[in-house]
Amino acid sequence: MCVFLVVLFGSVLLQSVYGTPEILNNGTSLDTKDDDIAHFTCTSRGQPRPLFRWEKEGVTVKDTDEGIAILSRSNDSLEESHLFIAVTGDGRRGDYICVVSTEEGVAKQSFSIKGTSNKLSSLDIAAIGISVGLGVFFVVTIGFLLRRGANKKKQSERRQRARTISQSSCQENGALIADSTPDEESKSRNGIRKSNTCVTTV
Repeated sequence: MCVFLVVLFGSVLLQSVYGTPEILNNGTSLDTKDDDIAHFTCTSRGQPRPLFRWEKEGVTVKDTDEGIAILSRSNDSLEESHLFIAVTGDGRRGDYICVVSTEEGVAKQSFSIKGTSNKLSSLDIAAIGISVGLGVFFVVTIGFLLRRGANKKKQSERRQRARTISQSSCQENGALIADSTPDEESKSRNGIRKSNTCVTTV
């Protein structure tokens, strides 16, 4: 009986040391925008030293792939694999699988890259509407004031031209009266009156 317990304890101990690899951290999911860098860490332990591999849709992801960097680090009995992904579009998003393998078995953990939502909230829509409305109001107001100022300027120029023409007409009439003949003056004294007054209304 004692021999059986020793053998059982020894097999359990050997399985814990040399058994299938174990991934210690849970899978994570990241919301990313374009030009973000996604970083995943896969941590495992086991003897012999486990081997790491990353996959996406069944295809192995390599450090030499464009926009991909994979770094490995050892920390006492722990082994880590770091995956860096330059998110340049939806093609880089999706599920990435960390595969840890030893001679005794394989362990897998899934990590996911998602995209941020492009939908606008009701508050964003309201803010945009208010901004557009204020912009249109200011544009219309400025246009109205500019048009009104231009009309007033035109009216002022027309009035000025009318005054100039009226003054010129009065001066010409005054000169004609001053050059009138004695007969005309006598006629004026005899009751024929000529007006020397110019009335200008603008």
